[in-house]
Amino acid sequence: MIRDLSRKLRVRSILSYGQKVDPVSGDQETFVDTHKVHVTADEIMLQDNGGAPYRAAMVDVIVDIVNDLDTGTKSPNTWYHIWIISNPGGLVKGLLSTSASNPSLPAGYIFKAYVGAIYNNGGNYLVSYYQNDKLAWAEQTYPLAMTAFPSIPTRVDLASSVPSTAISVILEVSGLTAIGGNYISNVFVGPTSSGPWHNRWMMVVGTQQDTGGIDHVQFLTQCEIIIDSAQEIYAYVGTPNDRLEIHVLGWRY
Repeated sequence: MIRDLSRKLRVRSILSYGQKVDPVSGDQETFVDTHKVHVTADEIMLQDNGGAPYRAAMVDVIVDIVNDLDTGTKSPNTWYHIWIISNPGGLVKGLLSTSASNPSLPAGYIFKAYVGAIYNNGGNYLVSYYQNDKLAWAEQTYPLAMTAFPSIPTRVDLASSVPSTAISVILEVSGLTAIGGNYISNVFVGPTSSGPWHNRWMMVVGTQQDTGGIDHVQFLTQCEIIIDSAQEIYAYVGTPNDRLEIHVLGWRY
């Protein structure tokens, strides 16, 4: 399946803003209810099941998760893969599917090309998302790590943060020393349980915040890690019980 023969591919979510009432405070709140993505490209190469190519030029389509889903209805906490499809007459449109390899094409459509994926979150709307060719930048995730992170290589689950088709992940990593403080703490992230590791370290300044407080310094860094097994990476801290937080900012196909 052709996945990367495109020129100036752009994929972005279309944000629809609305208002709702907070049930506790009674205040009006702005919310984003996103159900569509906009795909543009100067050129995309599609294929049929036999491998015959079809060139789609000046692609500009809007894909609606309600009307352009190949099967079923949209579900929360689900990845939807974005496809560009065409019939032999050259009619090009978009399609969303839970399949990253074999979507169910509508009658008459035989050509397809994979262009990316977008997450339908727990609120049942598509996350804010922008893709430039093979690089995707998405709504920042909730922390994927925790307080008292292990000091041995530990799997970090990316299943709700990057699609199964991602080959690398862009991370925002932050750390904080444990209660009582440590003078130097190291944080390691890598694609497998045996590395290779990207190492970040922090130094404690030695000041205490009130009685029972913590000696600490927090650091923040960004890095890109290759994904070896789909939707997972590994991390550990050099000093037991130090805090590690990992946010996913984007990924690469």
